Amino acid sequence: MIKNYIKIAFRNLKKDRQFTLLNVLGLSAGIACTLLIYLWVHDELSYDKFFENDSRLYQVMEHRKGGEVDGISDESSGLVSETLKLQNPEIEYAAPVAPADWWQKFTLTVADNNIKANGEYVGKDYFNVFSFKLIEGKKDELLAAKNSIVISDELAKKLFNSTDVVGKAIKFQHDKDFFVSGVFEKLPLHSSQQFDFVLSFDYLADVQSWVKTWGNGGPHNYVLLRAGTDVKALNNRIVNMITKNSGDTTRHLFLTQFSENYIHNTFNHGSRIGGKEEYVKLFSLVAAFILIIACINFMNLSTAKASGRMKEVGIKKVVGADRSQLVIQFLSESLLMAFFTTALAVGIAWLLLPQFNQLTGKEIKMDFDVSLVLMLIGIAVFTGLVSGSYPALYLSKFNPLAILKGKLKSSVSELIARKGLVVFQFTLSAILIVAVMVVYRQIQFIQSTSLGYNKDNVLRIDSEGKLAGKEDVFASELKNIPGVVNASFTQHNIVGRNYATGGFSWDGNVNADQAVYFEGFYGGYNFVETMGMQMAAGRSFSKNYGAAEGNNIILNETAAKVMHLADPIGKTIKYGTANYQIIGVVKDFHFESLHEVVKPSFIALAGGTSPYYKMMVRIKADNQQQTITQIKQLYESFNPGFPFAYNFLDQAYQKQYETEVRVSLLSEYFSILAILISCLGLFGLVAFTAQKRQKEIGIRKVVGATVNGITFMLTKDFLKLVGIAMLIALPISWYMMNLWLNGFAYRISIGPMDFIISSLVVIFITILTVSFQAIKAALVNPVKSLRSE
Repeated sequence: MIKNYIKIAFRNLKKDRQFTLLNVLGLSAGIACTLLIYLWVHDELSYDKFFENDSRLYQVMEHRKGGEVDGISDESSGLVSETLKLQNPEIEYAAPVAPADWWQKFTLTVADNNIKANGEYVGKDYFNVFSFKLIEGKKDELLAAKNSIVISDELAKKLFNSTDVVGKAIKFQHDKDFFVSGVFEKLPLHSSQQFDFVLSFDYLADVQSWVKTWGNGGPHNYVLLRAGTDVKALNNRIVNMITKNSGDTTRHLFLTQFSENYIHNTFNHGSRIGGKEEYVKLFSLVAAFILIIACINFMNLSTAKASGRMKEVGIKKVVGADRSQLVIQFLSESLLMAFFTTALAVGIAWLLLPQFNQLTGKEIKMDFDVSLVLMLIGIAVFTGLVSGSYPALYLSKFNPLAILKGKLKSSVSELIARKGLVVFQFTLSAILIVAVMVVYRQIQFIQSTSLGYNKDNVLRIDSEGKLAGKEDVFASELKNIPGVVNASFTQHNIVGRNYATGGFSWDGNVNADQAVYFEGFYGGYNFVETMGMQMAAGRSFSKNYGAAEGNNIILNETAAKVMHLADPIGKTIKYGTANYQIIGVVKDFHFESLHEVVKPSFIALAGGTSPYYKMMVRIKADNQQQTITQIKQLYESFNPGFPFAYNFLDQAYQKQYETEVRVSLLSEYFSILAILISCLGLFGLVAFTAQKRQKEIGIRKVVGATVNGITFMLTKDFLKLVGIAMLIALPISWYMMNLWLNGFAYRISIGPMDFIISSLVVIFITILTVSFQAIKAALVNPVKSLRSE
């Protein structure tokens, strides 16, 4: 019996090639798109999930509430880890980390081999907390000595051409020898932590003592809990640890599972810059939309073609077939189609995967593991059952006598269902189109918004080695290069928060009991001018004022407002035990993404040496490569043995919106695909309608109907359906996109033009699709249409 069902299914699919082709194209495109989105979502959800003790691995977070700050920070004091472990037996291991994104790339040297690499400073228990795979060394002994270094196998091969390197020396920053105590396997792509080597956090504390003070934040802290730990009870005990040790009542600790942070919340130096969860949900919804649209096409086309199979159903019922057998037959046809199109979709997705990886910035592979195979089977079964259920139930219910007498007509419920499905799929398509327009406009807004500084044509160069402490001299030399407009240096990356500093006080502080956190910019002379910032009041730093400038400070406009200083110039602000005189107020500039409002900040004159300093060099737009070559030559003369490395500030700015830009681009492709799939179904329905009304069209032409009139007659009903779809889609899309825009502190407004343009796009595409078949039907010779009468 099953064999006969399959044979009949093949015959029916082969019999009407046009409708079979439309179904194959629509379903395979929809399933291929769904598969690619599944692979992307699965990839996102797998980040940081590979650790052996994932369920017990937690990160220490701070809830900061005071003054203008009310949010979550992933930073805390470097003392937190060891204190937590000492005071709480539930904690098996704990480790502080000064993460790789704090630093410039460091220079590691073996003989004459100088390599730039990313490094972190980590606590002794780090490799007990994180189960990164070790090739050489024992995890309990890796960082027992302050002069130990643990490197990746990839870095070991670059430096030594071998991984058997334990005990060998590596010179760090051409200054100090560290000895290899272990080698770890290159970190998985699905690790949110990425580095090439680690050094001892205790060594960092020797050279940067502030990392082990209670009043400062900065380091990240991680703990591995013992099995069965009551996390809620532990959180209740540790909540006031910072307050007890520093007196700061605005910082409260809590633990959150480490592997959940990537997908649910992304933090960057105390500021939430957007979670991945929203986009995972968004694209999961898009995949569902597209799959449903493809299924609706199948349902509509199959139901519309039902009249052509009515006699087949009638004869089978007369000779004894019951309804269940007919349902099985028609479902077998839809399942056969679904499995065939799923196999085809896998091929399409496999071919498109390299381009998809390029768009998403990932390295996704289509590994046919159990989960993927089950997912594909699930999609095929779901698509087959959903697509074929209505046609199967609809066709199998016909009265055989009415069918054979030719008295069966299309029911009102059939027409309503078919039209309702068309409205539904175009509603989904319209929502996607509006979403694409809004996302595109917001991205354009981000690109064109004035940041309060000029990000274009600015090189960032790490200050290290012999250059450290000579930044002013180097900046002066840089200005002699013809292509250099200006140069200075700063301790801040300019893009993204660097650190939030508390401990400020001033006369007239109306909220002295609440901490106010300022973003600190320590810069050289000409920093304001090099960055193209504008002064709102007062002046910037100048060498004309001599050593006294070291006791001066510049605020941004937001800081002046938070401090309630109407005329701040000449006022004194106290930081710790030092007094600073306010000499200027710079206009607000965005040092975070536009997801965040501008925070209070200050600019102070940099002094001494720092591992954080970066040279900021503004160059002319023309002949940039020649200018960079001259800068490189000057750098190498100042800093022999250190590889010259630079990046452009505008590239770092764009990186903040990498996710949004990719979402915008993917949304464009997915919405185009959704509307194309919808149009395939519409194309088939118009063709069927024209075929069904062939004799009517012939008679109308004989009595004088024009081609335009017949085209309009066939087109208007479908345009009404699309119009209804737009009316439903617009308020839904307005609500959804406002929710998305609420994630930006600076955002566009959704206006009438967004809806008008998207409506016109949908209507134009509909007319183009429908009119092609309608005109084709209207041009048929009426003699040919009426010959059978």
